[in-house]
Amino acid sequence: MLKEIYVKNFAIIDDANIRFTGGFNILSGETGAGKTLIIEAINLLIGERANTELIRDRQENLLVQGFFDFKDNSNVIDFLLKEGLIKNVDEASDLEITRELNKNGRNRVFINGNFSQVGILKNLSSLFIDIHGQHEHQYLLDQKNHLKIIDEIGGPEISELKKSYNIAYRNYIDSKKSLDDILQKQKQKDQFLYELRLKLKELENLKLKPGEYEELENEKNILKNYEKIYQYSSECISILNGNENNDYSLVFNNSKLFKILSDFEKIDKNISKFLPDIEGYSIIIEELNNYLNSFIQNLEFNPRKLEEIQERIFLINEIKRKYNMEIPELIEHEEELREQVANIEEIDDIINEKTKDFESRKDILLNESIKLDNLRKKISLGFEKQIIKEMLDLNFKSVRFKAEISNIGGEDADYINQKVRFTPDGINKCEFLISLNLGEELKSLTKIASGGEISRIMLALKSIIGKADNIQTMIFDEIDSGIGGQTALVVGEKLYKISVLKQVICITHLPQIASFADNHLFIEKHIDKNKTKIKINTLYGEERVLEISRMMSGTKQSDLSVMHANELINQSKLIKEEVRGAF
Repeated sequence: MLKEIYVKNFAIIDDANIRFTGGFNILSGETGAGKTLIIEAINLLIGERANTELIRDRQENLLVQGFFDFKDNSNVIDFLLKEGLIKNVDEASDLEITRELNKNGRNRVFINGNFSQVGILKNLSSLFIDIHGQHEHQYLLDQKNHLKIIDEIGGPEISELKKSYNIAYRNYIDSKKSLDDILQKQKQKDQFLYELRLKLKELENLKLKPGEYEELENEKNILKNYEKIYQYSSECISILNGNENNDYSLVFNNSKLFKILSDFEKIDKNISKFLPDIEGYSIIIEELNNYLNSFIQNLEFNPRKLEEIQERIFLINEIKRKYNMEIPELIEHEEELREQVANIEEIDDIINEKTKDFESRKDILLNESIKLDNLRKKISLGFEKQIIKEMLDLNFKSVRFKAEISNIGGEDADYINQKVRFTPDGINKCEFLISLNLGEELKSLTKIASGGEISRIMLALKSIIGKADNIQTMIFDEIDSGIGGQTALVVGEKLYKISVLKQVICITHLPQIASFADNHLFIEKHIDKNKTKIKINTLYGEERVLEISRMMSGTKQSDLSVMHANELINQSKLIKEEVRGAF
């Protein structure tokens, strides 16, 4: 849960420290006091976009720090350990998240003191916090989100099935693409085969060999430098062999040196360390002498051979440039072309194989689609009963609700006498239908619900989802939009019920909701040295009664409004005791 948040230089917040508790936390205050700024600061802690306009006037940066206790959230602990953000489980009970932003737009994130990325923070926060704001009303009114809601309520069971479906869907798409490609090639078979054969013939005629290019370059250099090579070889042979008397023969004298040193070593053992190198040297110069004598005997200048070599090198360079490949790659490409030609010549057999594979994968995908369809319909039946119960609890007098799951029309497969289309989410679409008045037909939720009704429907939905997920903290901003009176009291009770299992943080203007608070925070705007600042206080006892009284009357408190505030708090206290007793 969120234990504490520290905010500095954030809009009109100069420096503020806010402590939350488990259970039901209420933020109240005059309109424009800065309540929503607290939610915006929390948004930064969960990886939402940071705007430099939020930096307080005449300040260079803003800072938001959150202190969390995740010891009871295994999903968060697993994520933190996997990312290396904590070393052991104990660190999860007091984890700090920091977000900094300066005027230049530089944005920094720290998790448990470790520099991190906004993307990682966003993935982490999805495991522990859920913020409900006005934008979520639009989320509920958008039909394409209705199937996502059903899947979310389905929890791990539907998640596992969707994983299986996704694997089958990827295999189906890959197989379909492979079949489509080969069918396309069949249409262009003659022209394509002609082009492939031309390329293959070009490479086959060249008869490339590994290492050939380097050998040709070496031969070319030898032939182009015939005179120098003859001169160098002759000089080296002269040095190695000396004159007729062997007076200056390197071969003879080195052999003689080795023989003398061998005799010398019999007298002085210290000579032995030189013998291996002298012997090795003798072997090297003997081999060099043999090589050069053989080389010079076979050396001849052949202009025709040089021309042939240069022409061969030119052809190889041209083909390398054409294909942008080196010789090993060209040899490999030649084999690939040979296989392609063989495949196209046998294209009908390949099409039959790929068609069988595609039909098999389609059958597997359809089977997974049917499992997903059946499970979603089962979940929707339970969801319909739950949502109706929750909505009746939220003061809807007469309500019918249906999560209508149907199939997406298409040409991919036949299912229950209908042509259906496969999508990444299955073959289903979903629309929430509702009737709020006795005798009225079910109609699309998007067409009949008012703002206040949408707020309560969303709260009913959150109540259901909240029981299925592992989210520890739920934040409600403007959940009281469009409601009042007795309805506001039942909304407060519903929020309190959620807070028995989770931490709830709620901004409200309604005293009926605020009266259920376990921790009531009052936000007040004031002027200090010609600067607007906000002050945040935790309300207890009489202070809290006076704030509830202000929220009820909207004006300065009176004896009557204070009396009504006390009555409301006492009424809520009794309801809270009854709720806790039911858990």
